[in-house]
Amino acid sequence: MKFAIVAALLAVSLCLSTAAPLAEEVEPIAPYAEENYRLPTIITPSNYNITLKPYLMDSDGAKQFTFDGECYITIKSSVNTNNLVLHSRNLKYTLREYYAKSNPTQKFTLPNAEPNTVTDIVTYQLTNQLVAGQEYVLHFIYTGTMDDDMHGFYRSSYVDPKGNTKWLGSTQFQRNEARRAFPSFDEPRFRATFDVTLVRHKSMKTYANTRLASSTTDGDYVTDRYMTTPNMPTYILAFIVSEFNERFNGEFGVIARPEFYHQTEYAFDVGQLTLKAFDDYFDLPYYSLGNDKMHMAAIPDFSAGAMENWGLLTYRERSLLYEHGSTTLSAQQSIAGVVAHEQAHMWFGDLVTCEWWSYTWLNEGFARYFQYFGTNWVETHYQMDQQFVVDQIQTVMNMDSTNSTNPMSDENTNTNEELARMFNSISYNKGGTFIRMVSHVMGEENFKQSLREYLKAHKFTNTVPNDLFTVWKKYIPTQFQTYADGLFKSFTEQVGYPVVTFNLTSANTLVISQKRFLLKENDGSDSKLLYTVPITYTTNVENDFKTTTPKLFITPTQTQTTVTLPSNVNWIVGNIQETGYYRVNYDVKSWHGIHHALLSNNWGGIHELNRAQIVDDLFNLARASVIDYDLALDILAYLKTETNYLPWTAAFNGYSYLAIRLGVDTKDFAAYIRDMTSKAYDLLGFDEKKTDTSLDIYNRAKILSWSCKYGKTECISKAQELFKNLDEKPVPVNIRSAVYCTAMREGTEADFDKLFNKYLTETVATEVTLILNNLGCVKDSKLVKKYYDIIVSDKVRRQDKSAALSSLYSENNENVEPVFDLVTAGYEALAESMGGYSSVATVISNIASRFTTTQQEAKLKNFNNQNKSKFGTSARTLENAEKTVAENLLWAQNKMGPFKQHLQNYGKGGSASLTGFTALTMVLFAALARFLC
Repeated sequence: MKFAIVAALLAVSLCLSTAAPLAEEVEPIAPYAEENYRLPTIITPSNYNITLKPYLMDSDGAKQFTFDGECYITIKSSVNTNNLVLHSRNLKYTLREYYAKSNPTQKFTLPNAEPNTVTDIVTYQLTNQLVAGQEYVLHFIYTGTMDDDMHGFYRSSYVDPKGNTKWLGSTQFQRNEARRAFPSFDEPRFRATFDVTLVRHKSMKTYANTRLASSTTDGDYVTDRYMTTPNMPTYILAFIVSEFNERFNGEFGVIARPEFYHQTEYAFDVGQLTLKAFDDYFDLPYYSLGNDKMHMAAIPDFSAGAMENWGLLTYRERSLLYEHGSTTLSAQQSIAGVVAHEQAHMWFGDLVTCEWWSYTWLNEGFARYFQYFGTNWVETHYQMDQQFVVDQIQTVMNMDSTNSTNPMSDENTNTNEELARMFNSISYNKGGTFIRMVSHVMGEENFKQSLREYLKAHKFTNTVPNDLFTVWKKYIPTQFQTYADGLFKSFTEQVGYPVVTFNLTSANTLVISQKRFLLKENDGSDSKLLYTVPITYTTNVENDFKTTTPKLFITPTQTQTTVTLPSNVNWIVGNIQETGYYRVNYDVKSWHGIHHALLSNNWGGIHELNRAQIVDDLFNLARASVIDYDLALDILAYLKTETNYLPWTAAFNGYSYLAIRLGVDTKDFAAYIRDMTSKAYDLLGFDEKKTDTSLDIYNRAKILSWSCKYGKTECISKAQELFKNLDEKPVPVNIRSAVYCTAMREGTEADFDKLFNKYLTETVATEVTLILNNLGCVKDSKLVKKYYDIIVSDKVRRQDKSAALSSLYSENNENVEPVFDLVTAGYEALAESMGGYSSVATVISNIASRFTTTQQEAKLKNFNNQNKSKFGTSARTLENAEKTVAENLLWAQNKMGPFKQHLQNYGKGGSASLTGFTALTMVLFAALARFLC
């Protein structure tokens, strides 16, 4: 009887409670750049004829790591002009001249002029005017350097099986590095064709965007001439000079070091399948677009993950090369996904290009979308269509609810810093998320037809978002037409996204409202931003988690929308399969109705994606004080029954933030995690099963990693035993990360040396990366210093240093301050190692974001006061780090109390325990609340 009375009183109190509102934040827009970063459009190029001779041999002496260049550019002006304006950087000219194409014998010397050191723009004042409509040819002879910074026409190297260092030349021109290889109109809107000639030593080979047209030999050097490219921007031109071999069938090929030939088979196979799938989907076959071959090349040193050069796609080795038994299933999936991403760019980016980097999402959003959904056509077992939600939507939501965000379409894009910003998760993740949302509004068939029309209408041209929206509006269903403009503009021109509140005011009356979602309060952001939002939902009556067509839209002009449901309901879940870009909050009664459903058989039939959404929303709504942590954690207790990958991935992302804020005080949290994961741990274990799905395999790796990290004795002992026998029996490939990391965290210097020696001799790039990241799991202070010194040395490639260093301070909270001390004590050496002070500033900022004490904050301030002047423009990163630390400390002071209390109660068998009393309470709790209210 007491139980019933208490439950009734609690239910009444719920009727009177509402969720707290959330304040908003967004990064203030920076002022327009004072410099003129853009070229005038009156002069346009139509063709580049480029000859380059790199010097890569030791016998080249002083010329080694330089190149000779000659470039002819055919141009036309739309008006009479005496000004010639284009880009150049770090090129030394011995000849600069121009002439009318109709009169090549009458040449005019270009006056001496140097590029602006900020914008790379060089302006030539011509003595002989360019006449409108007439073609001219610019002629340059010059030299350049092949640096090791992985940009422009740069040098890379590897050691072959015989111990010989092999040098190669490769390119990375996006965003604005083509100007380092040849004078150019180096913006995406200046499309042209390219005729490339490469002069190489006879011991090497060359590759370029198109097929080889001819080769001629002159002594020790060979001249390779390539066929003319399609009409395209400068940034997707590419060439390689190396001793690589290829796996090639006459149209499609994969290029890599000779000793890695056998690792190219998977990319070769999946690449052809994916390319054919895109051919069919877009109804524009790749080989009909003006380039009848495709190569994908694995480059030892590569700054980006991969690059969409038309016909010569370049990748990090780990992003392209696969070896059975050594490459994890997750890494294999990543290879397939990155291949799909870069191939999708052949249509979105190469054939049709964004007009300027303000609209990078027109390229990258579609590439990210098809990275998942294109791969899903040919490798369905990965279930990448499902993973998109936890990998892309939920990760970008965090950034897009802070003041570091920016709009997808941002006119304020000029400086290098601003250009770099446009290649962040807003263009990629949010871009893909927005595209997915539109596809569900349209329906799949309409969506496909709209993309076909867009590509055919704009092929070989540049576009702005309105070009896409104009086509999309033709395919938006009639009932949604009035919302199309609002949908497009509110999510691309505004920052952020809303939290949509579903309030069941009675058993069949739903009131829907929206507010911009932000994680922090009072930072000066515009809290009044509202959006045009497609609304989907289902209830326990329908239990339809398949229909993702919107039931209605809410708009900025509506304060709230009232819906009468056809029957009384016990629970409602909004945003089916998280197809919309918004969070969902509920009245407290509805939250408990959802909780009751999650505790019932098969989680009440709630879709796995929506369970992941509920988990992610709970963590973040509580973090932002929209709901209380007590409520969120009570509902999250259902996770003890959860065994599936997607909800657990969302959960681990949420727990990770709280674990960081706990600092070194993790004893209660460790016990909590061990208990919460116990059912999944027991179900999955260490051994793969024939019935495992890909997501089961991924979930096993996560559950083992967290269980071992937080002290599950059996997990640790099994991992140590597997590592101990490493030399006799390889660790099962898909749990290697958990095993290696546990062995480092719990092990000795001998264990570290054992794994590090494996890194030194490993020949599979994916395994090299896995080892590097898990060496950072060490906790012993001596080993932390030892691994830090290794990272700074040349034993770790520059492209891998950031990830290796991140693992050293992120895998164990105890390492945060020691690694900060190492970095700040040797920041100059680290800058030399990583290629600049901006990289070090980023490292310091990332470490500081994990600070949990005022003493650590004081260390940061002291370092900045003494040294930030040496960081140039990156000093701003250090200053922002101080703000982040202060905000985090304040947040923890105000918010961590309930979480810590919850952990303590959980350890005592208190409110968080899923006892029979708790479960029964929840059932009656929800039922009484619904009845009484």
